[in-house]
Amino acid sequence: MLSTFSLADNIIGFIIDGPYNENSVDKIQNEVLEKLEYFDTVSFYIEDTSNAEISLKAVLKSIPFKIKTGNRFEKVAVVTDRKWVQLFSSLEKLFFNAEIRLFNSKQRLEAIQWISH
Repeated sequence: MLSTFSLADNIIGFIIDGPYNENSVDKIQNEVLEKLEYFDTVSFYIEDTSNAEISLKAVLKSIPFKIKTGNRFEKVAVVTDRKWVQLFSSLEKLFFNAEIRLFNSKQRLEAIQWISH
């Protein structure tokens, strides 16, 4: 399951609590594109829960989109306890002009505060 929420008009948030697959990637990309129609830049919050089943194929599918739109992100907050997702997110700094910060699940509120300001 992929839940969406908004902290502000130009901030998109997603919580992954189930399978993260190619359909999830499509949903996220469509929502980002919708926001980018109205805003020059957006901020992005993504969190995975212990129930999330993250497909590497889905993660790899998102790379071309990130390369194409990466210069339109202001901040990216990634909340995860998975070391491989943290590593991959660190590498994503190559695609984004945005400030990317990694948080573990215990720092969830800190991540929300950071992305909101």
